[in-house]
Amino acid sequence: MEWDLLRTFEAVARLGSFTAAAKSLAVSQSTVSRQLNMLEEGAGSPLILRESPMRLTERGAALLEALQPMVDGALAARAALQETPQLHGEVTLTTVGEMVRWVLVRELPRFYQTYPNLRLRILASNHLSNLLVDEADVALRLSRPEQTQLVARKLHSEHYAFFAAASLPLSDEVPWLGLTGSLAQIPEQRHAARAFSSRPPRLLIEDVESLGMLVMAGLGVAVLPCRLASRLPALVQVAPSQVGALDLGPVPSRDFWMVVHRSKQRVPKVRAVMQWLASLESLAVGP
Repeated sequence: MEWDLLRTFEAVARLGSFTAAAKSLAVSQSTVSRQLNMLEEGAGSPLILRESPMRLTERGAALLEALQPMVDGALAARAALQETPQLHGEVTLTTVGEMVRWVLVRELPRFYQTYPNLRLRILASNHLSNLLVDEADVALRLSRPEQTQLVARKLHSEHYAFFAAASLPLSDEVPWLGLTGSLAQIPEQRHAARAFSSRPPRLLIEDVESLGMLVMAGLGVAVLPCRLASRLPALVQVAPSQVGALDLGPVPSRDFWMVVHRSKQRVPKVRAVMQWLASLESLAVGP
């Protein structure tokens, strides 16, 4: 079988659409469709069911599993050709904006003292960049990925609690503030929404750091990361009963994971960035 046909099938199966596969492979959608049809003609049966969402047939699933070592090998070979012993080149790191501002900014000078010829490209986003389609080399994520192609290492445990300004009078009717947009469904926001289910929020904002600043300004109570609250003056931890919230038990903690595609974890420039991240005391596992 031709590698181009197999590569196209793998991209469609992994990304779930012809459009996404075409973009990943830098070809037209019609090329993806034609190559997949050729592969299925050679196989003598459908490999992908054109439904919404797209699904693999039994033979398609077996082919995808058999292809994985070939895909990993191709990615590793490409990455090896990009390397030089002097650790030149670019590494793309993606994480949430708060991690960039609170931790990475003050640690970057030390990184460049050690690796002066490396270029870092940092994507600060609340959305998860897809390591499977080569949008980034290393990711710091607040969830452990399920894909078997990705390797994850736990770096940091983030803990949460209810916080208010020390000057804010506490009562059963104190306003509460929360998160919205891409952060609306994260565990700590869902916990806050359930705890304050008897009344709507005064304000919702799509930025954790800004939420902390608003709490510090006395606009209301919110669930915040404990480490962020420790950096903001005049914030105090409060019990749910002090602010008219339901006591649902501890706010769920979350873990930061360093994630890399397994084909890149031994690439020297990527490994250098991973070792730097793992060495940061501010990312040590623990409260």
